[in-house]
Amino acid sequence: MTARARDDSAAALVALRRVVRALRLADREVEDAAGVSVAQLFVMHQLAEAPALSIAKLAERALTDQSSVSTVVARLVERKLVVRKQARSDRRRVELRLTPRGEKLVLTAPAVPQNRLIAAISAMAPERRREIVRSLETLAAAIGAGSLQPRMLFEDEPPARRRKR
Repeated sequence: MTARARDDSAAALVALRRVVRALRLADREVEDAAGVSVAQLFVMHQLAEAPALSIAKLAERALTDQSSVSTVVARLVERKLVVRKQARSDRRRVELRLTPRGEKLVLTAPAVPQNRLIAAISAMAPERRREIVRSLETLAAAIGAGSLQPRMLFEDEPPARRRKR
């Protein structure tokens, strides 16, 4: 490895460590202050801005997939921070709403880092955004993470299945 490559690698690792640390600190702050994960609070913010969303619409607003949102919503429903109700206009559809307790939590909880990330990326010039996407996708593939299912930031992984003996 050349000295230049080593310096660039070190600089990239420093920047990545800063981003990961900022996200971890924010997750800890939200968990300590609000008792929910950053992912859960982010979903609650989306519902506060646009109540009565379906899982599909909520996933679209949260810039993630339906299965990740569904997992987060299930935890929020279990904690009585979100309710599922039949839509009045279409009985086959389920709508999601914050409960009064959920609304209060959104108003009093710390800010979520996803909003800062989204705002920072959105504020970049289009070619810079595309460059970041290409670079991150290349990095993910190079470390063997390119095929991993993306989950919401700092939402717990499901428990590992135990192998039967």
